[in-house]
Amino acid sequence: MRSESEWRCEDRAAPQRPFRRAALFVIYLGLCGPIGRVMASELVIGPQVLQTLVVESVFKDQGRWYLLKGKCYAYLEDPHVSLVAARVIIDAHLSSRLGVTVGDSCVGTELKSDVRVSGKLVGSGSHIEIDDIRIDDVRDESTRQVIELLQSATGGSLPKSAKVDLLPLLKPTTVPGTDVKVSATNLTIANVTTLPDAVDVEFDIKLTAR
Repeated sequence: MRSESEWRCEDRAAPQRPFRRAALFVIYLGLCGPIGRVMASELVIGPQVLQTLVVESVFKDQGRWYLLKGKCYAYLEDPHVSLVAARVIIDAHLSSRLGVTVGDSCVGTELKSDVRVSGKLVGSGSHIEIDDIRIDDVRDESTRQVIELLQSATGGSLPKSAKVDLLPLLKPTTVPGTDVKVSATNLTIANVTTLPDAVDVEFDIKLTAR
């Protein structure tokens, strides 16, 4: 099982440091093709890196993903990300108070439960988008009503999608032995395939050397 991102043109014997290797991607791509032109590349993201990307991109509000924000609220926290049946699975804790906003408070029911949320991963520009989001399971039976309350409060259920940006992974770096700094100026995802133990991303990238 892959536990980190792997670049197809990288040295497989590189140290086991996923984000360090991701940050150095421009060196590998620079050696695999000309600088300054758009190139087709492939990135394999393992569960540990996917976990970090989802937390930083989706659970970015003090570690919370708000489904509804205000005096009445619902949010997920403490996520654990995995891959099952071509879907990304997010096991998290749901905290909510849903009802009617009266002045500075929410008159309603406060409920908490462990839940399982899932979605399909698709490419959108420089982002992986979590699409077709749904709640698959609510651990506490008494909390199942929060789903209906949430639907009633928002006119729907969950957000339709959430974006995970890959471009921050592609950090500028210097080619070893030179003063040449290489950076990614554009990234367009062509295809995303969710495998049992990883996410395979095919994308076009433009590099600039200075």
